[in-house]
Amino acid sequence: MDVGAEIQRKVLAITEGSRDFGEIRTLLGGWQAEGIATERLIDEVTDLMLDLRAQNREDDEDFVADVLDVLAGW
Repeated sequence: MDVGAEIQRKVLAITEGSRDFGEIRTLLGGWQAEGIATERLIDEVTDLMLDLRAQNREDDEDFVADVLDVLAGW
């Protein structure tokens, strides 16, 4: 499976489900421990956010934007 697609799929599943930031942080940390660069994670999550925007899913887009803030260390 394409790593980018897996990242987007798993972040979307949490977005549509629990919206648990603890779960998001664990997921992101796991990918970083596997050697996936933070920049790659930011790119994939940004692509997901833009897809959600194109689908007029504002609440989901806002949550994913918050995930990006976590990634960027804001």
